[in-house]
Amino acid sequence: MSLLTWDYDGDLFCVLITETGAGDGRMTYFELSEARMVPGGASSMPASPAPGSTAVTALAYAPEEEKPAEVYFDATQTLPFAVLQHFVALVASRLASTGS
Repeated sequence: MSLLTWDYDGDLFCVLITETGAGDGRMTYFELSEARMVPGGASSMPASPAPGSTAVTALAYAPEEEKPAEVYFDATQTLPFAVLQHFVALVASRLASTGS
């Protein structure tokens, strides 16, 4: 699992990437959301970004699996087009590096 964050026009966005399974049962979930800062517990631990409500979810299957990728949008949320473009580029880059 990994969390990638970036700033766009003063707003913080993030992509949570989760991979499950192995071999032809492998699936990778990509979730795009606005990020929110979560305060740290101790003074030595700074605040850190955490995902908010998911706006877009993309599900990619292992290359051996013959299912097409799936994408779901939350109809109640809006995103700047540039943020969606960045998300698509991150997903494509991650899939290209895994051979998916």
